[in-house]
Amino acid sequence: MKVKCRPDDFRVEEVVRLRLKPRGAYSVYRLEKRGWNTLDVIRHLETRHGLRRLSRAGLKDRHSHSTQFLSLPGRGPREIREANYTLRLAGMADAPVTREVLVGNRFRIILRALTDGEREAVRTALPSLRRFGVPNYYDEQRLGSARHGQGFIARKLIDGHFNGALRLHLATPSAADDSRTRRQKAALAANWGDWSRCLDYCPAEARPALEHLRSHPKDFERAVTLLPRALLELFVNAYQAWLWNETMVALLKELDVPVRMFPYSFGNLAFYNSLSPAAHTYLRRLTIPAAGPKAIFTSERVARVTAEVLAREQLELARLKLRLRLKGLFFKPYPRLAMLQPRRLSLGEAEPDELYPGRSRLTLSFFLPAGSYATVVVKRLSIGA
Repeated sequence: MKVKCRPDDFRVEEVVRLRLKPRGAYSVYRLEKRGWNTLDVIRHLETRHGLRRLSRAGLKDRHSHSTQFLSLPGRGPREIREANYTLRLAGMADAPVTREVLVGNRFRIILRALTDGEREAVRTALPSLRRFGVPNYYDEQRLGSARHGQGFIARKLIDGHFNGALRLHLATPSAADDSRTRRQKAALAANWGDWSRCLDYCPAEARPALEHLRSHPKDFERAVTLLPRALLELFVNAYQAWLWNETMVALLKELDVPVRMFPYSFGNLAFYNSLSPAAHTYLRRLTIPAAGPKAIFTSERVARVTAEVLAREQLELARLKLRLRLKGLFFKPYPRLAMLQPRRLSLGEAEPDELYPGRSRLTLSFFLPAGSYATVVVKRLSIGA
């Protein structure tokens, strides 16, 4: 099975709760894009078009055809067209587009290169998915800052290893990087410490950090704080997401739920085919907080399992603190539902795959609440009943 062979194979459309009208304090835009991730589009709009203080509800990666919403204080341009993205004014609003207005996302995904066995696996898994849902894992998009396999940047920041954190971000290539990014990171690694040379290769967002190091070669802490705030938040979120996944896997084991393991870039995800009535009731109502010093647990079992996961990292909840003097950047203990239940789930008839002769394709459609990952649903379907 293959997904995201073409951007149009993976279509995602944001659904927001926001009243649009002819006048208001904010311009609300509909962004349609292919081949760009959301943060790169926002940076491009800032640098090329001078649009400052853009806000968003969600993040969409570059391997999709996505439609989402952005907002800008005041009245902005009616339309901006660039290669592979278009920004159109949808209306005005009294409030900005933020995570709080995001209801969820509609997905239409083409599953390609299916063998007869893979096609049958997807079909037989559908009734179980409808009845029992799926663990609400974070997928690799959320963990992308650690896709090089050399560890999490936030873990370095907890230990105060600021030089190591910068190297992981700027000078550690990943197989998932495009060729230009790999060359850029390799050049930075080869010249690390020669900050004048590094400035010749670094991405624009890192220039303030490396310019500071050119003047203050040992002040790595300050250099880290000069990275974009959104990036620093992603580093923290990635580590919290991985800890959450590890907790969910350990919890299913604790509950003696029969599972099959699905390997991904950061370990293994555990998927069940069915649940006992007791386990189903427990998981359907359960929320698991993101790990942080102020996390509130509604389940003693989850608190214990979380502590065991952290112990493997030589950590405890009280130690989940960044050694950075940056107001508002910390391990926020937001709750997350343990179980994900896709809505309006439908599967089309098998068709010949024009990209992979002799194989078939299926079109999958569903709606997910904000913060859940369609690729987790696809992973679950791929292992069958």
